[in-house]
Amino acid sequence: MKIRKIQSRDALAWSALRIEFLPEIKDISQQEVNDFFLGTYPNIKEVFIALDDTSQNMIGFIELNLRDNIPGSRQQTTPYIEAWFVSPSYQGQGIGKALIKTAENWAREQGFHELGSDAPITNEKSVNLHRQLGFNEVERVVCLLKRLTHDS
Repeated sequence: MKIRKIQSRDALAWSALRIEFLPEIKDISQQEVNDFFLGTYPNIKEVFIALDDTSQNMIGFIELNLRDNIPGSRQQTTPYIEAWFVSPSYQGQGIGKALIKTAENWAREQGFHELGSDAPITNEKSVNLHRQLGFNEVERVVCLLKRLTHDS
């Protein structure tokens, strides 16, 4: 397995892998990827990809951003993992851990001392994996919304 910074020639494979990770973004993934390579997508600063040794197919990725006011952070701005995914058939081989280590190195090179991330409250597998890789839970949130009608 090889990890490297994403390149524009990886755009279609990255978009497809993003949809494998979050199928609900199928209608916007390619546009977000295109915008990233144009430098106009504000939600991702850097992407690293994992490639299979044999086929050189993309098998995982980590998307990084800089966010302000992260709960628990001592920094005003904190590097943040926006997305982190390894194809299911490659999970359990240390690829996710290698992607995290790459993200940590990227953050250090930027002069930061922390790396933030999140996981859905119901995704215990992701929460536990984060913990195994040294992340500490700092907050749990349940977001609520009530639709208001215009009736009295």
